[in-house]
Amino acid sequence: MVDVFISYSRDNKARVAEIAQAVKAAGYEVWWDAELPPHRSYGDVITEKIGMAKAAIVVWSHTSAQSEWVRAEADVARNQKKLVQTAIDDVMPPLPFNQIQFAELADWHGETDHSGWRKVLMSLEELCCRAPVEAPPAAPAPVPAPAAYSAPAEPAAPRSSPLPWILGAAAIVGAGLLWWLLQPTPMRTTVSDGSGSGSAAVAGAPETADDGAAPVEAFVLAAVINDPEGFTNIRAQASSQSAILGKVLEGEKFLTYQQSGSWWRVRKGDGTTGYMFRKLIRVLDGANPDPAPGAGAASLPAGPMPAGVGGSGVVIPDSSERLLSADELGNYSALELRIARNEIFARNGFRFKDASLRAHFSQFGWYKPTTDNVQLSGVEKANVALLKSAEAAAQ
Repeated sequence: MVDVFISYSRDNKARVAEIAQAVKAAGYEVWWDAELPPHRSYGDVITEKIGMAKAAIVVWSHTSAQSEWVRAEADVARNQKKLVQTAIDDVMPPLPFNQIQFAELADWHGETDHSGWRKVLMSLEELCCRAPVEAPPAAPAPVPAPAAYSAPAEPAAPRSSPLPWILGAAAIVGAGLLWWLLQPTPMRTTVSDGSGSGSAAVAGAPETADDGAAPVEAFVLAAVINDPEGFTNIRAQASSQSAILGKVLEGEKFLTYQQSGSWWRVRKGDGTTGYMFRKLIRVLDGANPDPAPGAGAASLPAGPMPAGVGGSGVVIPDSSERLLSADELGNYSALELRIARNEIFARNGFRFKDASLRAHFSQFGWYKPTTDNVQLSGVEKANVALLKSAEAAAQ
């Protein structure tokens, strides 16, 4: 089966040849009509090749945007949910294809780190269900491999022998064991006070609320995007062809958790929840209290501090017991959100190195500083990350 079909205008044949060669270099089998069989009709071959391909790259230009053939091929690819759009001129795809994202390759000349080309490879990786091939590093001259061992042929078992059944069962068990051994190990994150020590905790799988309710997603990791475009879309499904629910801008913090696969579930500060391509996510350390002055955090500002519920100094009393939502944090100031974040650590007896935080919480009888290293629950870690994200947005 062909991996990639390329649709283009013949006026752009030389430029498209560069794209075809780069796709081949990435390890994909490519078909384009440079070698159209003379005994087959054009329409039959094109329909057959698009149907067989896993992905279809349409190269839009000023001439291809006017081509009925290219439009027809793009429409077939779109209906089969395998369309990957590129543009080599300063041109928008024609209607209705301008409603779908496309990769700009006008200034691309074979660079592997080009943002538009990276989007093309990302789509091919998803549609073809495998990552592109990377050029291997230089290595010493290869050492000849030893001759493959060929096991002697087993004598044929008697017709009534149970050996084939035993061997078949053993093969199934062995395959299952191999699959289990190859599964990825969950990532371990560390909760620390910034002094270098910490306690390990597994992050990732949705956790069950303390009240025994149905499992909920524990977004315990704060993250930012790593995209030279300056923004990344949040999708409704784990697919670059899925509807766009929202955008995350460069420097904007959001929440996620350790997951398998090339798409991760994420949540913005405004509550937008969907999927983002894993390679565009950079996880931050979002589960720490404020460090001591001089380590990156300013002391609390002068002036009145939040009195908390009933004068207790506690901004959100049940933040250790339930998952907070982004909606309920919208009415808090940045200072209130900072106190709410650190009161989770204070509730666990953390000894703050920041003198202003230590002085603030020491006013209240419930604060009992007993440790320099606390272990937060999954709910608490998720709430700390969410509060930190909302605090940054409120500043």
